[in-house]
Amino acid sequence: MSQADPALWGFTSMFAWGVGDMLARYASIRIGSPSVALGVMALGVAPPLLAGLLRDSQWSTLASGDFVTLAVLSSLLFPLAYVVFYRGMERGMVSVVSSLSAGYLVVTTILTAIFFDEVVGPIKWLLILVILLGIVLTSARGRNGASISGVWYGLTAMMVMGIAFTLWKPMVEDVGPFLAVAAVRVLSTVFLGTYLTVRRSVRLNFRKGTVVLVMGAGVLDSLGFIAFNLGIELNPVSLVIPIAAAYPAVTMALAWILLKERLGRMQMVGITTVLGGVIAFSAIT
Repeated sequence: MSQADPALWGFTSMFAWGVGDMLARYASIRIGSPSVALGVMALGVAPPLLAGLLRDSQWSTLASGDFVTLAVLSSLLFPLAYVVFYRGMERGMVSVVSSLSAGYLVVTTILTAIFFDEVVGPIKWLLILVILLGIVLTSARGRNGASISGVWYGLTAMMVMGIAFTLWKPMVEDVGPFLAVAAVRVLSTVFLGTYLTVRRSVRLNFRKGTVVLVMGAGVLDSLGFIAFNLGIELNPVSLVIPIAAAYPAVTMALAWILLKERLGRMQMVGITTVLGGVIAFSAIT
């Protein structure tokens, strides 16, 4: 593979996730974050499933007890993380929520060190402290009250997503990167759809604009996962993850242009610290 390939996969993930999150934000304003999360999960099944069919995937392992247990747990956590994240984007400042949620990488690292005995070196622990400092600075009151509410949504999404991704590695090892994504998307759709149906909380809007937004968010979110998984499978992890981890920068740029969001000086320092820490953290293997 050429040296351009890692950047290609990383940038594909970065732009797919960054743009997809902004589309989900607009859709959430129209039909609510739970319905958008359900749509993103459902529409995100086909791409990884197709990729799994085209590649030599470990289909027989799908029925194993360990994989089913992890997939069920992940499928309960991921929809919750998506709902909270989209609601934060809807009600709070997009720049704040997006950047804070990216800290899930730190949560995952700490949990894998505890439960899977992975070694975390001193540099990573130092970067964790830097990211936590950035979170504190980002939580400072900005120019409007929405920024404060966004902090709690971002932190909650960070924690839930971090726990969910802790289960990701053993699932990928069992069935491969694409079937793992497809299985979790299917179960997430079933669980979230059942919950929203029982609660009668599903809000359907078949206007063309809303359908395009939800479809775009779902396809881009799934594309981001596919590009990311292919990238780390075909190239050194350290060449792909730091680029992909910068996806909140794309969302922030769109929020600055489209929503005219302006942050306070302290918040800008905090967000820069969080994103810089996450990217540096991702670059260390």
